[in-house]
Amino acid sequence: MFNLLISGNPASWDSSPYELDRSRAAVEYTADEISERYKFFDAKAIQELKSFPTLFVAENESVESKIGYITDIRLRQNSVVIDFEFDPILPRLKIGAIEELKVDIDLGRWELSRTHWAIKDEPIFDILVRKGYISQQQLDASLALKQPTVVPVQIGTDEFNSTQVFIVHGHDELAKLEVAGFITSLGLTPIILHQQASSGRTIIEKIEHYSNVGFGIVLYTPCDVGYKVGDLTSSYRARQNVVFEHGFLIGKLGRPRVAAVVKGQVETPNDISGVVYITMDERDNWKDELKKEMRSAGYQV
Repeated sequence: MFNLLISGNPASWDSSPYELDRSRAAVEYTADEISERYKFFDAKAIQELKSFPTLFVAENESVESKIGYITDIRLRQNSVVIDFEFDPILPRLKIGAIEELKVDIDLGRWELSRTHWAIKDEPIFDILVRKGYISQQQLDASLALKQPTVVPVQIGTDEFNSTQVFIVHGHDELAKLEVAGFITSLGLTPIILHQQASSGRTIIEKIEHYSNVGFGIVLYTPCDVGYKVGDLTSSYRARQNVVFEHGFLIGKLGRPRVAAVVKGQVETPNDISGVVYITMDERDNWKDELKKEMRSAGYQV
C-alpha cells in the first residue's frame, strides 16, 4: 500500500506543508474499499496513512518525483493539509518513471494530469527494487532508519517470547493492517517480514530470524486461483508463501501457537487440517477468538 500525491504545481514538493481540496483526497483513482477506509480521515485512518510510503509527483512528471512519508494530516472545512518529509536515502525518480511504472502501480488513464491524492494497493518498494529504481541495500537502510529493525527476543529453549507476534500475509493489505493494528492495540509488537531489513539474509533466513516468537498468525486471503488438472471449476487460494510459512511456523512453534485467520471463501490445505482456523467476520468476533488462542499460549491479553 502506498500514497500517490500528484500536484499541478511542481513547486508543491519543495517544502512542507501541502494543502489539497478534500474532494480530491483518498477518493479519485482509489479502489472503493480503500477509499471507504480512509476518506473520512479518522484517527485510525490517519495513523495508517502516515505509515505508508508516498510518491510525490508533479502533473505529467514535469520534474523528478520524490519518495517519502506523510508526517501529519490536518483537516479543514473543505481541504486537507499534509505535512511531509522525503526519505534521505532513497533517490529521486527520473522524469518518466511513473509513466513507465503505470501498469505496476495501477496508474489510471489521465491520472498523471490530475491533481489528487490516491491510495494504491501495490507493494511500491518491491516494484521499485524489481524495476531497478532503488537497490535492496538502499531499501534496507531506509527501513532501518524509518522503522528500526525489530530485534527478536532470544530466550531459553523451553520458553516462548510473548511480547511479539509473527504475522504471515498475502496480497490483502487491508486484512494485514487490521490484524497488525489489533495486535498493537493489545500492547504487543507485530512482526511483518517485509517491514524488516534483509541485512543480506535470504527470505527463508529472514523467516527463521524473525519468527522467534510465542505466537504466529497466518492470514488466508483469496489472492490466487487454483484447480486440479482436468477440473472445470476453480477455487480461491492463499499465496503459496502463506501456506509454506504456515507449515514452517507449526513446525517451529507447535500447532497450539499458530492460528490461521481466513477471510472470504478460501481453500485451506488438507495436510495441515486440525489446526485453528478463525473466520474474519464483519462483527470482529475473530478478535475474541484470537485472544482466546493467545491466552492459551501464555499471552497476557
